[in-house]
Amino acid sequence: MDNKSIAIKLRKTGESYNQIREKFGVPKSTLSYWLKDIKLDKQAQDKISKRKYQTSTLKLIERNKKQTVIAKEKADKIILLGKSEFKKYVKESLFITGVSLYWAEGYKKGAYGSKWKVVDFANSDESMIILMMKFFRKYFKVREEKIKIQIIAHPNININKAVNKWSSITKIPKKQFIKTFSKPNISSKGVRDKKSLPFGTAHIRIYDVKYFFRIIGWIEGLKKFYKI
Repeated sequence: MDNKSIAIKLRKTGESYNQIREKFGVPKSTLSYWLKDIKLDKQAQDKISKRKYQTSTLKLIERNKKQTVIAKEKADKIILLGKSEFKKYVKESLFITGVSLYWAEGYKKGAYGSKWKVVDFANSDESMIILMMKFFRKYFKVREEKIKIQIIAHPNININKAVNKWSSITKIPKKQFIKTFSKPNISSKGVRDKKSLPFGTAHIRIYDVKYFFRIIGWIEGLKKFYKI
């Protein structure tokens, strides 16, 4: 049996052009000419489709692995930069206070496995939110349109009043407030919640991984400074 006949037989069993070419060293253009009119039964078609799916899946997994490695390398560089920057600002009280407060109250899980990587500082204390806005504006030098505010409030809170209040406090326009979430009341806590949290809790959000990993670097610098 000549190579062409064997190639046709293999193709009918669901072998790919590359698999056949590896066995005979026949150019792909020659195989295309030999096999262009070959009709495949369903079993052969399913075999080819399954192989293509497996190949594409493996390529996707490999690409995702590479992207993860690249993303981690970039994150590590930004964290390292943040650590080195700490020395520059260590004598500034606003910087030390802001980093310390974020370490205590800010979102950090993105640096330790979580996929969500965003600057997120939450508090119901108006003065603390004002201070952190000053901190972010001075040391991030972030564009105002990048700063978003989200309010977490109980259902008994007047959301419009809360938005107006936090917009006035943060100097962030209401159009930059993202969807407000309401927490359900538990038993009779509703009255107490309204008194203790009349405007809910404000989240300062900055959706940029560069800022997120930078502040993680500052926290690492703070730890190193105090030998923690």
